[in-house]
Amino acid sequence: MSTDQTQPAVSGIESLSPPETPRRRKGILDATLAKLGSYHIAAAVFILLILLTLLGTFSQKEHGLYDSQRWYFESWIVPSEAPRGTGLPGVALLLAIMFVNVLAGGILRVRKNWRTLGVIISHLSMLGLIAAGAVSMWYKTEGHMRIFEGESSNRAEAFQDWVLEVRKLGDDKEPVHVIPDSDFRHATGNRTQTFFRNGWPFEIKVSGYVRNGAITTSGDPRLKVTGRVIEDYTLVPLPVEPTNEANLAGAFVDVVDLAGKPLGAALLGQQVTDGRVNNPTAATFEAGGQQYSLTLTRQRWELPFSVKLDDFVAEYYPGTRKAKSYESHISVTKPGEEAKKFHIYMNNPLRDSGYVAYQTSFDSESPPGQERYSVLTVVKNPSDQWPLWCMIAAAVGLLIHFGIKLTRFIGRSSRKPPVVQPS
Repeated sequence: MSTDQTQPAVSGIESLSPPETPRRRKGILDATLAKLGSYHIAAAVFILLILLTLLGTFSQKEHGLYDSQRWYFESWIVPSEAPRGTGLPGVALLLAIMFVNVLAGGILRVRKNWRTLGVIISHLSMLGLIAAGAVSMWYKTEGHMRIFEGESSNRAEAFQDWVLEVRKLGDDKEPVHVIPDSDFRHATGNRTQTFFRNGWPFEIKVSGYVRNGAITTSGDPRLKVTGRVIEDYTLVPLPVEPTNEANLAGAFVDVVDLAGKPLGAALLGQQVTDGRVNNPTAATFEAGGQQYSLTLTRQRWELPFSVKLDDFVAEYYPGTRKAKSYESHISVTKPGEEAKKFHIYMNNPLRDSGYVAYQTSFDSESPPGQERYSVLTVVKNPSDQWPLWCMIAAAVGLLIHFGIKLTRFIGRSSRKPPVVQPS
């Protein structure tokens, strides 16, 4: 009696079992890519991103957008000064991990053939979006221009960043040396930070830095002066505003020669008169037979073109002073070229020489008929258009992927079922 249990093949029916193929032996590189591109890492990153988004959103109400963005979204590790989530990985670190995860799992390990073309394109677009965010965070320059009707300007001023400008007077060819506030923001109270540059016959010592403060006379009876006084002026710390643009930085600066001899001391900051901010105070001193000046101001830079505000138009809701829309009619002038007219309004910014200028605010306090100013935000971002192209690539990749899937499904559905021959 035969013990062979092999079933006879049925005529017309193909075997449903795929042919056996030898299992590929995993090497160190393949095993490493498998771990880096695992779904477990992707799931953990997404959960932490959701958590940090919630923490950053809740923090904005109390601490403002600037600090919340710096603590949660631009950090590698959430710093100790953050009210919640201290020690958690920041969004910058999580996006770096996600970049490696997508590169390993969605690009390097995926099979390369025409069926996976759409998947590869979609994953490449995700990598492009993360890269655009990194380029924007490290290389974007953002500021604003406040221009009155009939006036022109080619200088932009930062919203957030303060700098200490050191100028050599009487020499227009000498570049202005800039010390960013990130280098001296810890020089608070009695702590001092010293700055020196090759070629300087002096050193600069910064102390008493406050993120928000006002310069006033020490004889003001409403004040209890406890800090340093220079020429009857002192720096009064004020509560930090959640809207960082409203903060006015201030600091004490001492200048000494290379032998330690004092050359001068100054109180730098902004004076406020009747609610209006005056121009930043500047201090001058002499060193090595040259005159120098020190100014604590928001970072400023020149644009490769000038903007003239020809006309500003604002529409209000009936019976209110709430703006319904506002727009600027400007003239853009480059050296050696004729002026070009342009109209800036919502979703219609000016793009020129790598810069983007769009309407963000205006003088809403002046009465009708009085000269008003327009506020244009000016941004230079090398990755400005990357998100647009990445989203287009993602859409194309998904269309290709689902198109292939649909074509294969229709092809399988149109086949006739096999005919079973009677035994």
